[in-house]
Amino acid sequence: MGKNKLKQNLKGFSLFEIIITLSIMMILSLIVFPVDVNKTRESKLESYAYQLVTDIYYQQQRCTFKNIPGGVFFENNAYTLFDGDTLPTSTDTDLKKYPKNIHIISIVLTSPNQIFFLPGEFKPTSYGTLIVTDGTNSVRVYINREGLIGYEKL
Repeated sequence: MGKNKLKQNLKGFSLFEIIITLSIMMILSLIVFPVDVNKTRESKLESYAYQLVTDIYYQQQRCTFKNIPGGVFFENNAYTLFDGDTLPTSTDTDLKKYPKNIHIISIVLTSPNQIFFLPGEFKPTSYGTLIVTDGTNSVRVYINREGLIGYEKL
C-alpha cells in the first residue's frame, strides 16, 4: 500500500501537454526566425555599402593628397579602384568582388560606370548614384558634385 500512495503523489506532464508546448514553441520559432534572418541580410548589405563608400572616400583622398588621377570603376558584382587616367591605362588597380548574391545595379553616374578624380582635386569629375542589392534589400550609394559620399537604405 505504501508504494501505491507514493505513485499517486508523483505528478508529471502528460504526453498531450508536452506536444502542445512543443507545438507552441515551433510556431513561435517560425515567426521569429525569418525576421532574424532578414535583419542579418540587411546588416550584411549595409556593411557592403559602407565598405564601398569607404573605398570611394579612400580613392578620393589618395588622388587629392598624392596629386594623382584615379577613380572607381563599377561592374555588376565588383568594383575596381584604379590610379591613372582610365582603367585600361592604370598603373595600379585593386579589384573588390562581392559575393554572388550581391549586385551593383542602377548605376546613374555622369560618366559611364565610373567615378573619377583629377590630380589634387577633392571634387569628382563624375558623380551620381548606384544601388547595391541582394535581391530583397537595397542600399543607395551616392557621391555629389562637391565630393560628399554617403549611403541610405531604400
